[in-house]
Amino acid sequence: MGHTHSHHHHHHRDGDDGQHHGLKRISYIVPNSETETASAIIRNRRFPHKLIALPFPDQPHVNTCWRLFQRAVDAFPENDLMGEREQNDDGTAGPYRFRSYTQVSEDVARIGSGLTHAGIVSKGTPVAVFGINCAGWTTALLSLWRQGGVCVPLYDTLGHDASSYILKDAQARAVVCGRAQRQQVMDIAEDCNVTTVIQFEPLTDEERANPPPSGITLMCLDDLRAETTTTPVTPPVDVEPNDLAYIMYTSGTTGRPKGVEITHANMVASVTGIKYTGTNIVDSDSYLCYLPLAHVFEATMQVLAIAHGCSLGYFQGDVKKILSDIQALRPTLFAGVPRVYSRFYDKVTQRVENSGIIKHTLFNVAFHQQLAHIHRGTRSAFWDKLVFDKTKEFLGGRIRVMATGGAPLPAHIYDFLRVVFGCDVQQGYGLTESVCGGCITPYGFIPPGTIGEPVPCCEVRLVDVPALNYTHKDSPNPRGEVCVRGPNVFHGYHNLSAKTKEALDDEGWLHTGDIAQLRSDGAVQIIDRMKNIFKLAQGEYVAAEELENIYLRSKYITQIFVYGNSTRRHIVAIVVPDKETMVPWLEDHGLGNKDFKAACSSKKVKDLLMAEIKALGEEEGLAQFKIPADIHVEGDVNDLNQSFTVENDCLTPTFKLKRPQLQQRYQQQIDSMYKSVD
Repeated sequence: MGHTHSHHHHHHRDGDDGQHHGLKRISYIVPNSETETASAIIRNRRFPHKLIALPFPDQPHVNTCWRLFQRAVDAFPENDLMGEREQNDDGTAGPYRFRSYTQVSEDVARIGSGLTHAGIVSKGTPVAVFGINCAGWTTALLSLWRQGGVCVPLYDTLGHDASSYILKDAQARAVVCGRAQRQQVMDIAEDCNVTTVIQFEPLTDEERANPPPSGITLMCLDDLRAETTTTPVTPPVDVEPNDLAYIMYTSGTTGRPKGVEITHANMVASVTGIKYTGTNIVDSDSYLCYLPLAHVFEATMQVLAIAHGCSLGYFQGDVKKILSDIQALRPTLFAGVPRVYSRFYDKVTQRVENSGIIKHTLFNVAFHQQLAHIHRGTRSAFWDKLVFDKTKEFLGGRIRVMATGGAPLPAHIYDFLRVVFGCDVQQGYGLTESVCGGCITPYGFIPPGTIGEPVPCCEVRLVDVPALNYTHKDSPNPRGEVCVRGPNVFHGYHNLSAKTKEALDDEGWLHTGDIAQLRSDGAVQIIDRMKNIFKLAQGEYVAAEELENIYLRSKYITQIFVYGNSTRRHIVAIVVPDKETMVPWLEDHGLGNKDFKAACSSKKVKDLLMAEIKALGEEEGLAQFKIPADIHVEGDVNDLNQSFTVENDCLTPTFKLKRPQLQQRYQQQIDSMYKSVD
């Protein structure tokens, strides 16, 4: 997770005169808390003396996810809760149609009672939810929580092996899934001891006529709803804060997925932390739900939105159509991962480049002027009126906060979003094990490339990693492994007590495996991931991800894998060119008539990409050994412009590189590159 711009401290000196209006200093350092092997404890500056765990302090009984929902139903009965777009026959989609908090609450009471009547769920029963985000997904989740069930979410992209492993490990006997996932569930059901399959969408006559394998009951959410039209609904099950809400499996970059046990108290604390970071969330807010609900980031955002009476609009299920969904919903809150934001960046940049020289020049002038304003903590109404009010409309015109997480957002995209869409951008950092809670850049904090300060539900400290030469006594900035402690931190992995002991120490600190430094302005900055650091033959350490993030700034590079090991003096890289920018370049250089893959194997393309990498390396002042000595260009890309994919097992479902698999896949190319350079 190496952040970009990790050594540009001179931009953000204390007392830098350009920052009167923005926040200058963040974080609170707990006095006398430093130890022999760890930094002082770092807390949120607005809550220095105690960690907070309850979102509505005047209503301390609102301490489970179910009670957050109930409170919202009581407070905002008529508000829109869940909206979906009707699909037209020609592939387009109509406007959003919503169900209110009261309507959803009635559905959930019926479906939940149906689950209990049918003997599928009692308190503590794990049930898998498998599919693309939709109203049915959230309805199933709330119904489980009402009955005291535990949600085991599965990414819609998981194949047979991973989904079987999780179903067996969690011992989920029932699966709620989308139509698109049903056949896969049927294929593995017997092997996994699954006895009930519940489809989000209504079952057609054809689907009902096709009986499931023996011993397996097939039904849909509507069937459960119907069960209670004649019988009364059962009261909600009494759930305590320390009961499980989720067993959430991490998409490990190495090894088997681990089931993170998340209690209601953990999730409520995390939502509380985000609530009190300066973004005032109100019941008129609206949120586009498209990041996978099986991931902790979206799971937490969803509970946060529901707790405040906000409305959730679900995407159509296709990330490529997300701009159409944004314009139809016009959300006020938006969460994304760097890949989504870099697509916005590419789309707007392309529009500007195609708009003629005058508009293009005007945009560039406006951009630099407005960025200078933002760095002073102000904004120019003149440039907004002239240029940016129009660009805001690109995302519906109402977004006031963008949240980003999952991986570091490159500094140039961070600045771009704030200028072009006129909103605050909050970079968050957290893990499944901390239920998304960790650090966040607070409202009004300007410098890019940091993760800000701890969210107020937890505290952070940096623990020495002597083997990698990181210590809290380092100058000018203390450095070490990020450790997190607080009511949002999980208590253990499912069935893996040894792994739990590795992650959680006796004092309750979660050891994240990420290396950070504490800057003089109080901001925490991730500089590395322990797993991604390797040593070269001459004893120099290389942080693969930090370098990859630098080289990804090239508009011609969409993916890159940097490799080295302790028997080699140089690093090498596999580079996937960006089709959108590469195709015009190929046409300009007489290679437009070849197919993309063939064109990418030409020397001209390799020379261009090598020159880009060298230029970025020099711009960053990188030592020679951090610049790949040779590259292999991989031009075989799918329709998402990727060559490293979830399908070919080179990416996790959250798009992190799986290094061991990449090394295996490209071993021949790596060996031949080393023959040419060593």
